[in-house]
Amino acid sequence: MGPIHTKLMTEGSTHFIALLEECNKIVPGAETLLLAAIAGSSVKCVKLLVEAGADVNDGLITPLVAAATNTACLKYLLEAGANPNVPDNFGRMPIEIAALDGSREDVEILFPVTYCIPTVHDWSIDGIIHHAKSASMKQGDHSNVRRMAELKSLAVNSLKRNDYFSAATLYSVAMKHDRHDATLLSNRSLCFLRMGDGHKALQDALACSEMRPGWPKGWYRLGAALMLLKV
Repeated sequence: MGPIHTKLMTEGSTHFIALLEECNKIVPGAETLLLAAIAGSSVKCVKLLVEAGADVNDGLITPLVAAATNTACLKYLLEAGANPNVPDNFGRMPIEIAALDGSREDVEILFPVTYCIPTVHDWSIDGIIHHAKSASMKQGDHSNVRRMAELKSLAVNSLKRNDYFSAATLYSVAMKHDRHDATLLSNRSLCFLRMGDGHKALQDALACSEMRPGWPKGWYRLGAALMLLKV
């Protein structure tokens, strides 16, 4: 995580007000400062940014999609006018993302304000959760393979733009479809390394090396994370 995000997460920083003017600019590590605040689970920063004019419905990854499993930020963004019926790049509504993650409380919050999704036959809280989990189990179907390819492609493009936050988020979404792909862990570890988050980079590198102990890249990521942490 770069200096601008470090200052952002320091809620009492005297430099924070100056950062508000940049709330909708592309910055290293996250598409916008609002997304960075959501990633840091800083509701106070989210509120300050929105009050300063941050767009709650803008971005490759909309703030509500990013906050779909972050209850406090989710509640505030809805109060601030975030649209719960704007899907991500793969056509999934925030309520589906929350259901896929198993966040029942977030599904309950989003349910009254989300339009009925035609592919969900049982439009109820339990029905949505069941639908999301059933869809995630279909690892071998063509649509899932295509979605994985799209996710990886978008993540690579984000890396090329030095948008490490978006890339890490996309790899995280991909992992919900395939939890046994070590390359996803390796690539997300790289994103965390570039953002300066050694602890998360190390966690992914360890998981990657455990999953594929004979793969050199996993151990390389592990060494890089340890160097960043100065262990």
